[in-house]
Amino acid sequence: MVFASDSFIFLFLPVFLAAYGLAPARLRNLTILAFSWLFYAWWRLDFLPLIISIALWSWLTGLWIASRPPDGRRLPLVFAILWPLVALVWFKYANLFADTAISLGAPLTGWQAIVLPIGLSFFVFGAISYSVDVARGTVKAEPSFINYATYQSMFGHLVAGPVVRYEWVAARLKTRSFAPQEFALGAERFMLGFAQKVLLADTLAPLVDAGFALSHPSAGDVALAVFAYALQLYFDFAGYSSMAIGLGLMVGLRFHENFDNPYLALSITEFWRRWHISLSTWLRDYLYIPLGGSRAGLARSCANVMITMGLGGLWHGASWTFLVWGLWHGLGLIWVRLWHALGLPAVPSAFGHVVTLLFVLFGWLLFRAQSWAEFAVMLHGLSGASGWVISDALGAVLRPTQVLTLILGVGLVYVPLVDRVAPGLAGVGRRLTSWSALPLWLAAVWVLQGRTVVPFLYFQF
Repeated sequence: MVFASDSFIFLFLPVFLAAYGLAPARLRNLTILAFSWLFYAWWRLDFLPLIISIALWSWLTGLWIASRPPDGRRLPLVFAILWPLVALVWFKYANLFADTAISLGAPLTGWQAIVLPIGLSFFVFGAISYSVDVARGTVKAEPSFINYATYQSMFGHLVAGPVVRYEWVAARLKTRSFAPQEFALGAERFMLGFAQKVLLADTLAPLVDAGFALSHPSAGDVALAVFAYALQLYFDFAGYSSMAIGLGLMVGLRFHENFDNPYLALSITEFWRRWHISLSTWLRDYLYIPLGGSRAGLARSCANVMITMGLGGLWHGASWTFLVWGLWHGLGLIWVRLWHALGLPAVPSAFGHVVTLLFVLFGWLLFRAQSWAEFAVMLHGLSGASGWVISDALGAVLRPTQVLTLILGVGLVYVPLVDRVAPGLAGVGRRLTSWSALPLWLAAVWVLQGRTVVPFLYFQF
């Protein structure tokens, strides 16, 4: 079950909200937890014990960590992150290691591919951040398993993020009251995110699939496919994050924003401050800084950046293309760092914006490719070997609605610039967006009736 489906909109969510509204205050977390486990079991009941075991392990080891003095917490912390990491490595990367070994001649005949539980990466990162924060003393260990498991399993962020930290919701897990204005804001955020997903991202999905399936794409085909994918990925994931934030607000839980107009970035460093913020800050706080950050000189700092971004790339998927995508962005971050370290002149904003976009778009080519062979085909096409304009093969599947969606998508990307040149108009735009939330949601629900449900892209990560 996904948010953008009839089963969620017309069955699961209304029943949940009714049950939550009728539950006494002391049972509200239990209600969220029960429905969250039901939500996950709807996909695969046999994987539900896995996420319950990770939550139980992290909760128990968190109490163990808290019971130790600050200088005696290293061993329990290692145990705390051991099971979540083992689960992540086994389910997410065993196939990659096995396939690589087989390609190198290892006698692994009869290897059966392992199914990746949806949302496992987000779940594990939440568990690790909690354990580390308890060990650091930045949060207190949660004494109630129901409260902790509610934080870990809340269906709003369970399967595709954002990566929620315990400290964001700790206070409200213990006590919160119903706030009509907050509920209304949450409903508005959910409806707008739903519309982004269905009306924008899902409309572009067939075009992206067709572009990347071409055996001999032209440079125009590759450019169009990658451009459409950049918008599809953004509106898909930003839409999901908006829905997750909205669902949290509807039950009194606040999650941090996960996107801040990333395609307006003027440098790759700024891009990562704006894109998937919960992941980029997690990598900074729990990997880059513990590795030494920038405290040991420029060379060590650059090495730490490459390690962090390489592992961040692998987090996105069990493929060497994801590793290279992460390293590609690591090189971009290092280039910006070296530019400043050498005291080179500031880059003009417009030029920096264009270069950053081109850098990110080339990275998406790596990110979307299903294999090195597919990436090589797209790269060959980008060279113009099969022509420069959009081919008849891709033109035949390009629909007017997709052209309009591309134009609308670009417009929505650049709308925030109105704030800088005409703040008054931006205020009007925000009010119009608020008023249009319900009509847009109804339009998206209507469109959904004529389509097959398209899973969120980040489910696979």
